[in-house]
Amino acid sequence: MSPTATRSTLQVIHTADAALQDKTYPLDVEVTIGRGDENTLVVSSDQASRRHAAIRPDGSGHQLEDLGSTNGTFVNSKQVTHRRLVDGDVIRVASTVLKYMAG
Repeated sequence: MSPTATRSTLQVIHTADAALQDKTYPLDVEVTIGRGDENTLVVSSDQASRRHAAIRPDGSGHQLEDLGSTNGTFVNSKQVTHRRLVDGDVIRVASTVLKYMAG
C-alpha cells in the first residue's frame, strides 16, 4: 500500500447523528458505509441501505463503490456506482455528507 493511501481520511461534515459529526476515519483499510451495524461508518437513516457503499485503497489512492444501494451514492452531487476519489471530493449517503482528504 502506498503512503498516500495510508494517510488519507474520510471526515463526516454533516449528519443527523451528533455522535458522528466531525468524526474522521483513516482509509488504510476498506471502509464500509451503510445502515447495518456491521459497517465501519453506520448511517442511521432509512434512506441508507444496510450495505450502501465501500471505499477501498487501491495502491495509488482510493476507489468508491456503490454496493447496489436503493437511493444511490453521490460524489460532488452526481450519482455514481464506481469512482476513483480525488482530494476534496464530497460524498453523500442519504443525508450524511463526507469529505475525502488524500494524504
